[in-house]
Amino acid sequence: MNDADLERLRTNSLFSTMSQAVRESLFEGAFELDMPAGSTLFKQGEDPRFLYVVQVGRVALLGHSDDKVETVVEFFDKDDVFIMPAVMLELPYLMSARTVEDSSIVMIPSHRFREAIDRDHALALAAVRELSAHWRLLTRQVKDLKLRTAPQRLGAYLLNIADAAADEATVELPEQRGLLARRLGMTPENLSRAFARLRELGVSSKGRTISLHDIPALREFCVYDDLI
Repeated sequence: MNDADLERLRTNSLFSTMSQAVRESLFEGAFELDMPAGSTLFKQGEDPRFLYVVQVGRVALLGHSDDKVETVVEFFDKDDVFIMPAVMLELPYLMSARTVEDSSIVMIPSHRFREAIDRDHALALAAVRELSAHWRLLTRQVKDLKLRTAPQRLGAYLLNIADAAADEATVELPEQRGLLARRLGMTPENLSRAFARLRELGVSSKGRTISLHDIPALREFCVYDDLI
C-alpha cells in the first residue's frame, strides 16, 4: 500500500484511536487489491483469513441455501470494515462476498487483527462499537422482514437513502434492482409490484433514479421512524 492508502486506514474509525506501535504492526502485513465488479472475495463456509476494509467501491455479502438460492444480506461501502465476527471468533464465513462495482479492498491478516485486539484497549473498544452498530442494522432488517409488507420495506429503504425529513426528494439507487430485490427479501417481480404500489404515494422511477413526491405520505404508509 502507498502512503495515501495507509493514511486513509489510519483515519478509519476502527483504527484511529489505537496506539501507533500496534497500528504499524497491524498494517505491516496488510495489502490492497483492485478488483473488478463481480469479483468474489471469499465464499460461504471458508475459514476467515483476512479482515476486509473497503477503500473504494461497494461489496455485497451474499447468503446461499443448499438448493443454490442466493440472497443479499448487506452492502458495504467506502471505509466500511466487514466480516469482523468471523475473524474474531475464528469461525467459517456465514456468507460470501462479491464486489458489485470496481473496488479497492484492503486485506488485513486475521491473526494480526486478533493479536492487535489483545494488545490494544482502544482498538477493542472501537471493535465493540463497530459490532454494536452492525447488530442494530441487522435488527432493523429483521424487524422490516417481520413487520412490514414488501411495499413498506421498499418505501422504508427509499426513505433511508433520502432526506426523510423533507417533503420531496430524488435519489439514485446505489445498486441494480435485482440486487436491491434480494437485499429486501423479494423477487424482482415482487419489487416491480412494490414500486407500482408506491406510485399511489407519489413515488416515480426511471431506471435507478427515484423521485419521492410526497415523503410525509410515504412515511405514514411505511410506519417509518428515524431510529438508527
